[in-house]
Amino acid sequence: MHTVNIRNIDDSIYKAIEHESQKKGLSINKLLQQVLDKVFSENKKKVEFNDLDDFFGTWSEEEYRLIKEGTSQARKIDKEIWK
Repeated sequence: MHTVNIRNIDDSIYKAIEHESQKKGLSINKLLQQVLDKVFSENKKKVEFNDLDDFFGTWSEEEYRLIKEGTSQARKIDKEIWK
């Protein structure tokens, strides 16, 4: 984490920041962190996974039922193991 100091902020801008922080119940620091995060996170490239897209929606109802039945046993918790 880094620390940033901002100097020479116009009084009207500071009052607007202060008003918004009070309205949201946040410290000025937290409010500005959220604003900066929102502004700069929009520029971050979002990771998109599409390697399984070809399989989406390809199971029939019967295939889905069979797979669900086949995996249901694996979803049960063995209480003897987790004592």
